[in-house]
Amino acid sequence: MPKNRRRNNAEVTKRPRIPRRNNDEILGVVTEVLGGEHMAVRCEDGTDYLGVIRGKIKKRMWVRLGDVVILNPWLEMTVKKGKRPKAHIIWRYTRTQLTWLENHGYLKQEFLEDMQNI
Repeated sequence: MPKNRRRNNAEVTKRPRIPRRNNDEILGVVTEVLGGEHMAVRCEDGTDYLGVIRGKIKKRMWVRLGDVVILNPWLEMTVKKGKRPKAHIIWRYTRTQLTWLENHGYLKQEFLEDMQNI
């Protein structure tokens, strides 16, 4: 096949990245876009975080309202009294990846109901 010909690059649904619980990564859904790479994120345990898009993915992934993301919470010493705890947004799922996670039982039913309320 000549080099200048395009190959059929059909999107194949691979196993998406799953939160690593031993690294304190958790799933969340974006509830509000605050601007300046800051987002309000509701996690599967019910905690509201102030999510900051990690610098490495800032221009690669566009995070919008209602997107499901993986969060990596900051240390407890960064939490100020009366403020939301902060976390890095390190991954955003596409619709096909969400379908895969749902079919394989990685998403809790309560979390799915919260997503639809947003």
